[in-house]
Amino acid sequence: MASGIPRQGVTRSLRARLVLLTLAGTLVPIAVLGWLSLSSVRSLQNQVLAERQHLAVSVAAHIDSVLNSQFELLETIAPTSEPATPDRLLVPQSALRENYVRSRLFSRVFVLDGAGTVLQSEPPYGVPAVNSTVRIPGTQSALREGTMQVSPLWTGSDGVRRLFLLVALRTAQGQSVGVVAGEINPEGRQFRQLLDFVPLDPSETVDLVDQHGVVIASTARDRLYSQADHQHFLERLIAEQKPAVGTCHGCHQSGTEKIRVQDVMAFAPLPSRPSWGVDIRQPQAEAFGAAEALHWKILGSALALALLSVFFALGVATSVTSPLSLLGRFAGRIAGGELETPIPELGTDEVGRLGTALERMRVALKESLDDVARGREFLEARVLERTAEIKRLYEELQQRDQIRARLLQKLIGAQEEERRRIARELHDETSQEIGALVLALDTALATLPEGVSRAHLEEAKNLAVQALDGIHRLGFDLRPSVLDDLGLFRAIAWYADRDLKRRGVAVRCEFEEEDVRLPPGVETALFRAVQEAITNIVRHARAESVLIQGAIKPQSVIIEIEDDGQGFDPASISTAAVDGRGLGLAGIRERVELLGGKAQIESSPGHGTRVVLTVPIGGEHG
Repeated sequence: MASGIPRQGVTRSLRARLVLLTLAGTLVPIAVLGWLSLSSVRSLQNQVLAERQHLAVSVAAHIDSVLNSQFELLETIAPTSEPATPDRLLVPQSALRENYVRSRLFSRVFVLDGAGTVLQSEPPYGVPAVNSTVRIPGTQSALREGTMQVSPLWTGSDGVRRLFLLVALRTAQGQSVGVVAGEINPEGRQFRQLLDFVPLDPSETVDLVDQHGVVIASTARDRLYSQADHQHFLERLIAEQKPAVGTCHGCHQSGTEKIRVQDVMAFAPLPSRPSWGVDIRQPQAEAFGAAEALHWKILGSALALALLSVFFALGVATSVTSPLSLLGRFAGRIAGGELETPIPELGTDEVGRLGTALERMRVALKESLDDVARGREFLEARVLERTAEIKRLYEELQQRDQIRARLLQKLIGAQEEERRRIARELHDETSQEIGALVLALDTALATLPEGVSRAHLEEAKNLAVQALDGIHRLGFDLRPSVLDDLGLFRAIAWYADRDLKRRGVAVRCEFEEEDVRLPPGVETALFRAVQEAITNIVRHARAESVLIQGAIKPQSVIIEIEDDGQGFDPASISTAAVDGRGLGLAGIRERVELLGGKAQIESSPGHGTRVVLTVPIGGEHG
């Protein structure tokens, strides 16, 4: 299983690389072609917008030229040389009639005075009627400034909406004496025909919008007199005399419902009439129909090519990775030790040659493993023989170690017994005899007559006293009675006090449970080990202070001896040398190991020495 996981990961990685490289080789050109095609589509859309803009400008120029021709007709009307009176005309009626007949837009031509009173009309009847007063916006501006004016949408008393072209009547002296007005019916056929300058698609709508954003003419009858979409935007364009083209998204009224639409809008103000503008609208789906169709064809083709590229990439990857996967499975079997199944032929290409090489490797590996198996069987037989021999030697060594341990234990026991015997003889015989000698010398000194020299007897007495002290000290060294009487820790404290303090070494003993007694063999061995450690401190350490600690745990007794002496390298005297170096440490280890314990010695030159003795005890303190 472990060998199969990396193999599958490599197969997937190779498959992914092949798919990605193949897709990159096919999709990148497709993406470039798609981008170029979409750029062409956007150029086509921009061209459609430019054509719409040109169309709006053309219609606006046409309407502007028609209005200018109508203003020129009105300007041909000249006032009479005399002021108007109730029985005299301001202008010849024939001039009004001729103007009316020649006009393409006017449903009526009439003359106003400065107060807004209708003085003349052609045809003579209608609204406004002669002698009626009307308030047509722009009349006063035309009189005051003498300019041609286009009125906003005006509603008469009969409720009919009208537009007016206003021109000031000037005398030969340039004085404005009235206004001649051409009435335009926004619903009239002639006015609506202004928007039919060019043929339009059925979906296109052309609106003529005034300066207040009101539709005053439209190819769609339901839009007449309504507020134009984006009213404020169109008002600003009319005021600034700017054309505009683009897409328009918004809600348009259709009956009682608002419909969300997307239109292409082209707007152009009239060149010489900064009060009107032409707005051409068409649904975006129809205006950009060809471009959108081409757009979707390009996207569909790109998607189809992309899917074809994916299938092609997967096919290429499969054709390459399938034999590699087969080789990977066989390699996994070989790695798992299954060498019996041969690898099938995979052709003569690179993968086939790899399979052939792997098959040769399988055969060679099988032969090698067979040889290894035979060698392993031979080696196992030899190992069994050697193991049996080593086991026999180990058992012999264990027996020898056990015999050695028993002999050593007997030797130490004999040493201790001999120490006791010598200590008793020194105490019971030799010390008694020397004591008697001291008393005899005292008696002799007391019985000497006066005048006889006492120096030799005094010197003999002193030597006898010194010999007696040495025998007492030797007896304590051989077997201190304090160990038998007071226990291990008190005996150690007494011995350290006696041997170290008199040599100027500061000693501090810290023991837990000093009164607890241990088995005699344990106490004797530990005391002798501590005695050897103190002897080493006296002989070699040159220490100034020594710390001895002892504690009895539930399963062991631990004693630590630490000094601040010159230390040594434990590796240099790890075993006892011929010259005797290391014998003391070896004795410490042997005594503790005889009890099943461990002696740990830590030291380094210049940093003192620390000896830790750990001996197991059975039960509650043995």
